[in-house]
Amino acid sequence: MKDYTAEINAAVAELGRIAYEESRRICPVRTGRLKRSITRYDLYERGKAQASVIIGTDVPYARAVELGAGKRKPRHFLGGGIDLAALMAPVVFTIFLGGKRNG
Repeated sequence: MKDYTAEINAAVAELGRIAYEESRRICPVRTGRLKRSITRYDLYERGKAQASVIIGTDVPYARAVELGAGKRKPRHFLGGGIDLAALMAPVVFTIFLGGKRNG
């Protein structure tokens, strides 16, 4: 049986990249501080298909922007990135596990 550890980890990393880029693309911008603060960390346990990606920000007002506060409506910039990655997951895993990746 083939070991798909590398392919799974690469697919998860690609989904993390998609979520990160989409989060930055749709992030509301007034000064640019929030958008610049969005970071991505790829986590791997060597030799195991247990990759994960963390996307977030350390700006204190990010939660209020994401979830809304008072009369301000939520602007799901992080959630929007995750939503796109979730929609793309079947395609990404098919490409990486099916060996049909171009480039």
